[in-house]
Amino acid sequence: MLKIRFPMSKSFAILLNVLWLNTGISAETTQVEAVCPTDFYALPIVNDAKFCQTFAAELPATLSYHANLAIDAAKTFYTETLGEPESDNMIKGRIVLVYQAGKQTVIISPDGQGSQVDILVK
Repeated sequence: MLKIRFPMSKSFAILLNVLWLNTGISAETTQVEAVCPTDFYALPIVNDAKFCQTFAAELPATLSYHANLAIDAAKTFYTETLGEPESDNMIKGRIVLVYQAGKQTVIISPDGQGSQVDILVK
């Protein structure tokens, strides 16, 4: 099995683990894709997405990827594409956008010269 590690703070790792525990996502359903998809459960993915990793055997599901966009530009991409979120919060330096009554969450984190984007779908 190929394992890719994404640099993240301990608090963010705990946040993701809590989200995964609450949604039943299993690390055993992980898939790393050579070419990133254009969307994930109808949520768009930026054109230059790299290092896509999915946990998506069934719902709930997640996809994480790297974008060559600053976090504000990544947020603009999602708000222009999906409209204004129901909730828009900055939590520990990460933008958290919530759509569809909490069934779709986009978390945008600074990552080097770009952003890490995590999409959670219930």
